[in-house]
Amino acid sequence: MPTAVNIIVGDTRIPATLNDTVTGRALADRLPYTVSGHRAEFDYCCTADRPLATDPAELQDGWSNGDLLYSGGWFAILFDGEEVSKSYTDQMIVGRIDEGHLDKVRNLGASITLTMEKA
Repeated sequence: MPTAVNIIVGDTRIPATLNDTVTGRALADRLPYTVSGHRAEFDYCCTADRPLATDPAELQDGWSNGDLLYSGGWFAILFDGEEVSKSYTDQMIVGRIDEGHLDKVRNLGASITLTMEKA
């Protein structure tokens, strides 16, 4: 079952939804979840402290802007690049920023600490 969450960075609150993948459910079980990272070309890339269960059958190629991603010990909020993303294979999409809130992500600073909690 999808899980409604809030991603909190400083005073910014960003609503999102974790999906019903194996990894999305594993992440929901760890809430509240705090990670730190940096802005990159397409995303905020954060180091995940512990591995999350992943079903290889749920991997996909590419992403949509606003997707939440877990991959190889990294958690990311993808805010750009969907038009070139198909060349990035084996992506584990675990959720999505709610409609109308992607600009909040794009306006975060160069380095962030985020906490994800149930809404």
